[in-house]
Amino acid sequence: MSYDAATVQMLRDVLDEVLSSPTFTLQSQRTAVEVAERVLTLAAQGERHPENIKRHLRTEFFCRERSRD
Repeated sequence: MSYDAATVQMLRDVLDEVLSSPTFTLQSQRTAVEVAERVLTLAAQGERHPENIKRHLRTEFFCRERSRD
């Protein structure tokens, strides 16, 4: 899948913000590569709203792993 320059920049910004957040830095279940893959998966599904991507990562992607512990 290809993305225009604005979309690529938005995805990079989201990834940078998430990877520097306590949600990511204080957890040990997910790697940066896994987070990047999830961001790209959401983009491939058509998601283009940064807040929706970040919300998904906070409430589904990271929390799901915590509940398994």
